[in-house]
Formats: sequence, C-alpha cells, structure tokens
Amino acid sequence: MLETILFWLTLVGILYYVITSLLERLRVKNLTEKPVLITGCDTGFGHDLALKCLQEGMPVLAGCLTQQGCDGLILIAKNRQLNVNRLHTFLLDVRSDESVKNARKCVEEYIKSYNGLYGLVNNAGIGGNVSFDDWLLVQDYKDVLDVNTLGVIRVTHAFKDLIKKTKGRIVTVASSSARVALPSFGPYTVSKFAVASYMDVIRVELGFFGVSVSTLEPGFFKTPLTCAKRNTDMMERLWNRATPETREEYGEKFFNAAKSVTQRILVDQCIEQTEQVVDAYFHALTSYFPRPRYQVGKDCVYGYAPFSFLPSRWQDWTFKLARYLANLPLPKSVSDK
Repeated sequence: MLETILFWLTLVGILYYVITSLLERLRVKNLTEKPVLITGCDTGFGHDLALKCLQEGMPVLAGCLTQQGCDGLILIAKNRQLNVNRLHTFLLDVRSDESVKNARKCVEEYIKSYNGLYGLVNNAGIGGNVSFDDWLLVQDYKDVLDVNTLGVIRVTHAFKDLIKKTKGRIVTVASSSARVALPSFGPYTVSKFAVASYMDVIRVELGFFGVSVSTLEPGFFKTPLTCAKRNTDMMERLWNRATPETREEYGEKFFNAAKSVTQRILVDQCIEQTEQVVDAYFHALTSYFPRPRYQVGKDCVYGYAPFSFLPSRWQDWTFKLARYLANLPLPKSVSDK
C-alpha cells in the first residue's frame, strides 16, 4: 500500500514538473507593443535587463538615479546597435514622492502610442550599511527600507493602475535573504523580508484583475553591491563609528576575523553569471505562465531555499557550525569569561 502511494506521488510530481516546464516556455506575443518600466537602471541587473528587453524589441522606460546612468545606458545601446528610439530614460529616485510623480508623467506621455504600460520591474535597491546589529543605528535600517521596501511600494502604487488596465506584469527583486536571515545583514534582510511579503499580498489581490506578480530571490552575485572592497571599507567605517564600549565588547580580534570572513565570502562565493538574474526577470515578463517566485543561483536553489524550511533550532546550530568552520572567534567579552 505504501509503495503504491509513493509511486503515484512520484508520478504526479514528475508530471507536474514536466507540464509546468513546457507551459513556462510559451511566450506572450507582440513584445514590440508591450512597454516595460524598469527602476534602478544605472548599473547592475536593471541596466542589463533594459538592454535585453530592448534587444528583444520591447519598448523600455528606464528609470535611473543619475543623469550619468541615463547617458551611459543610451551610449551602450547605441554601441550595440540597438533601437534607441524604443529606449526612454529619465531620472527616478524611488525614495522621493515628487520624483515618482514626475516619472508617472513621463510614462503616461510615452505609452500614448502603445496600448498602455505592460510591465513594471522594481529593481532599484541598495545594500546599505551591513554589519552586526550592535554596530548599526536605527537610521541605517531606515535608509535601506526607504529604497528596498518603501521604494517598491511607492513605485507600485504610482503605476499599478496602468498595469491593471493591460492585465500586465509586476516583477520585483527580493533576495535569498528574504528566506534566510543572515547574521550581520540586518537592514538588508529586514527590507527584503518585508518586500517579499508585500509581493505575496498584492500577488493575490491583483490576481483579481488578471495581473501577474512575480518575485525574484537571487543568491549572491557579483555586482557593485557585493564588491568586496566596498563592504570591507564599510565595515571599517562602521567599526570606527561604534562606541568605545562596543569596540571593547567585541575586540579587535573579532573585528579583523569578521572582516576577513566577509571578504572571503564575497570574493570566493559570489556568482559571476549575472545573466541568470536578468534571464529570470525577462522570463517573468514574457512567459505566458510566469512563476510566482524565482530562486536564482545555485546558492539559493540548493542552499538558502531548502535551508529556510529547517526548524529554527537547526538553523541556529548550522550558523554555529559555520562560525566554527570559518574560524570566527567569539566576541572578546564572551571569550574572556
């Protein structure tokens, strides 16, 4: 009896995987008539996604934080001999209500020659100050939340009525850190857990209107946010900013070891193939049957995602083992006891 049940469960699982894999390959038609708005196009995933969408013939509205980002994107598009007439860049600061309001005007003007706004990609994000919570301030959390969480909500509120009219797509980047709360990644992790939850909410709500909502959960990829020098310099700054009492509590030995471990992880373990994330973005925009969630990168697929289902106590044990294997000492005030 048990063998029969296991057989049928396995068969159903295989059929589900095969059928969904085939259905996900179906692509929506008339991409040349489906404008997509992408935030955070100065560098990184947003920059590369804008170029990929343009290459595939999609009209692209690229929001950049700086004029340099706008000009650089146009220049690269020209160098690749892409149709820059389908590329419209403009300044967009997702932290600013006024900036988002001005972006709305730009988008409304641009989409008059099309059937509306088909896609919104919430890509803009920052790493912020990432370190142990004892070395951080409340403002560090506010700064990251204002971009990674409130920025997504602010932009989505500004444009979702246009997406509803076309029964289009909203795609947002979260992170593998939205599944596993990594020590020393407090502000970033909090912001990504929050934005993933927001996407879960509106995925159901906007489903009433035929809107597809997808969330990306990339692992650690080599981008400006994961630059080893940037992050180790940041740790130095935060350590020097900490109170004398905090520095005494942790000790120089702990700080230097923590900095070394961080640098080793960012140099050795970050994935270089950033096109995996861009391809996931594009699939969520163009597949007739997009996924609600995309785990991207082998570290997320085989590490963080399954790890997130472990009991909390098991996760804590794993972190303790990882600390031991990484040769990270205890804080000075603990080891002295």
